[in-house]
Amino acid sequence: MSSTSSNPAFTFGKVDEAIYETGRGSGGQLMTVDGAVQKTSLLLAVAMASAAATWMQILSGNAAMMLAASKGAGIVALVAAMATMFKPQWSPATALVFSAAKGVALAGFSAMLEVMYPGIVLNALMLTFGTATSLLVAFQARLIRVTDRFRDGVIMVTGGYFAAMLLTWVLSMFGVKLPGLFSAGPVGIGLGLLAAGLAAANLLLDFDMIRSAARARMPKWFEWYSGFSLMMTLVWMYTEVLRLLMMFARGRDD
Repeated sequence: MSSTSSNPAFTFGKVDEAIYETGRGSGGQLMTVDGAVQKTSLLLAVAMASAAATWMQILSGNAAMMLAASKGAGIVALVAAMATMFKPQWSPATALVFSAAKGVALAGFSAMLEVMYPGIVLNALMLTFGTATSLLVAFQARLIRVTDRFRDGVIMVTGGYFAAMLLTWVLSMFGVKLPGLFSAGPVGIGLGLLAAGLAAANLLLDFDMIRSAARARMPKWFEWYSGFSLMMTLVWMYTEVLRLLMMFARGRDD
């Protein structure tokens, strides 16, 4: 199945190899859109539960221990994500590990920002899920259509954005920093808006990919892989919204 999404789970994942190894499936072993929705909901619930448990532990006075645990969880989430992308047929297990670990990691990161900017986490969550829900409703109602031109444009701009971020990171390793890029000024805020918009656009591509996968009679495990891919995009959107709100709060305080 050729990729039509800029989500790394679809673009870099070994989906075709996994299908060759496991077979495309037959009868009740085929994926469905409803099945993908159910798996995504379960993964989201796991992430929210682990995040809530971590948050409660931080509030109860175990902040140092849980913040350290969140860093370790970030590594676990990265390993689970790589395993899922290179062995998509493992996604029924690895996607659950990714979601649980990512929930812990995001809770620790969010808690630190909440201390500096009270209320920022709730606002970021509402904006993220509000945007995702609105996009899903609009996509299902065909108010927004993923055309070839739209898809190609999103993939191209997303690739350019991440290439620029990679270059920025490499330059920072050599002590070269681009002024204003991540500040609360116009350039930083503009970049934050672009990133949040790209994450939202990629959600639409993911929705379209899932519908196309069901039509292509993908195997049942692809429901879990689709849920994992959506989780990656939602996490990206949440972190970009959180970063954008942090810039606004920082600019207001200055």
